[in-house]
Amino acid sequence: MTEESHALEQISVANESYPRKLGNKGQRTRQQLIDATVSLLEKNGLRDVSVADVARAINSSPATFYVYFKGVPEVVLAALENASQTSPELEALINRDWLAPGATEAALAFVECYTELWNQNRNIFAVRNLAAEEGDERFYEARMQQARPMMVAISEQVKRAQEAGRIPANLSPNSCGGTILMMLERLAAIGPVSEGKDGVSYAELKAAAAYHIAMMLGGAGTGDAA
Repeated sequence: MTEESHALEQISVANESYPRKLGNKGQRTRQQLIDATVSLLEKNGLRDVSVADVARAINSSPATFYVYFKGVPEVVLAALENASQTSPELEALINRDWLAPGATEAALAFVECYTELWNQNRNIFAVRNLAAEEGDERFYEARMQQARPMMVAISEQVKRAQEAGRIPANLSPNSCGGTILMMLERLAAIGPVSEGKDGVSYAELKAAAAYHIAMMLGGAGTGDAA
């Protein structure tokens, strides 16, 4: 029995019961499919990448692809499982005392760290966001799950600023957190490709975003002022 015919026999089983325990070879093949898909998404949209394209990229067959995934969207969802929108450094930055001096400088460091982390996975994050906005619930859930830890941390800082009387009490902390993350995601997505256009640099955009974040979290937004 050839590898391809054996793979065809396993398609229905794999599609119904995956994830299942894989051997070393199976794990390598699965990861190769994920890596190839992410690479193809650098220059193509999700709808433009086919199963045949991915299989061809690793010198394999569609039949082998279907042993591991139902389709290309499922590969992207698998890739998202190992892509994070937070890190120990980012958590340390957001958990600082935003009511203390230096809020704007800290906010700029936060913006730099966030955008750098986001751009490490920009291909799949951009695909995820577009699919979510087009109504795919799986990608919407993935987006919310990955954003939730940071949104909760930001919301807690907004509450603290409200308790200190630094920002209006009628603002929704969760809405503030969501708004900040939406701004940062958009900044991370378009900033590098819009560098220098319309007379605005990426650094200037990040500085403006940092100022807004510092103000939203209760900092004075002016250097080291309290």
